Amino acid sequence: MMDYLKKIMISDLVLLDKSSSLFDTIKYPWDLISNIPDLFLEKSSAYNDRENVIINDSDGVVMVDDTAIIEPFSVLNGPLFIGKNTLVKSHSTISNSIINHDCKVSGEIHSCIFQPYSNKAHDGFLGHSFIGSWANLGAGTTTSNLKNNYSSISVKWDGELIDTESIFFGSIIGEHVKTAIGTNLNTGTVIEIGCNIVSQSFPPRHIPAFSLFYKNKSMKIQFNNFCDTAEKAMQRRNKTLSSSQKSILNSIYKNY
Repeated sequence: MMDYLKKIMISDLVLLDKSSSLFDTIKYPWDLISNIPDLFLEKSSAYNDRENVIINDSDGVVMVDDTAIIEPFSVLNGPLFIGKNTLVKSHSTISNSIINHDCKVSGEIHSCIFQPYSNKAHDGFLGHSFIGSWANLGAGTTTSNLKNNYSSISVKWDGELIDTESIFFGSIIGEHVKTAIGTNLNTGTVIEIGCNIVSQSFPPRHIPAFSLFYKNKSMKIQFNNFCDTAEKAMQRRNKTLSSSQKSILNSIYKNY
């Protein structure tokens, strides 16, 4: 489990703006998503009233950091965590989710976990999904989280097709993944680390690390080009791609 998880994320798991070891005990990301309410047990709501923002904690705790910006006409439904320096854009509806620090989110988000420094800054629906750090989801990026026949969703994980035993699951989106505008992701999609998705139809439900998916074809991104893009994105948040991170990423890259 942990070896394959490195093809999704090389950073520590962050929950409620704190490092967590839950991936040592929870086997798959979809198990973590299904247990989001449990992460709020013994927590209390903590938020300041925001003008023209609806905050509903009748179904679960709502925790909004004082440094988070919640733009007007947004709806926040518990259980929900909005971390430090995170921006929630106007007209968003967010429920049963954990949006960690330094993210930008918009649109409809339900039952999702965002790792720090990831963006979904435009409209689109994201449901029952895990998003790694430094991902950037283009305008209109949308996940399917329920099959039309209501059957259980399977996920290709470490070369094996695994039944999630749930009718609800969206996508696993790795660190440094970019999606173009209008990207639609099918139920149970796994996009590994460092991918760039440019597609106006459903891309494959499994995309290996460092892939450019364009015109229904997948090709490997040059490692130097990946690093150049990653460094530019991280500099926008006053962060750098460290030599140790680059070494880990290069090790993953060489295995493809």
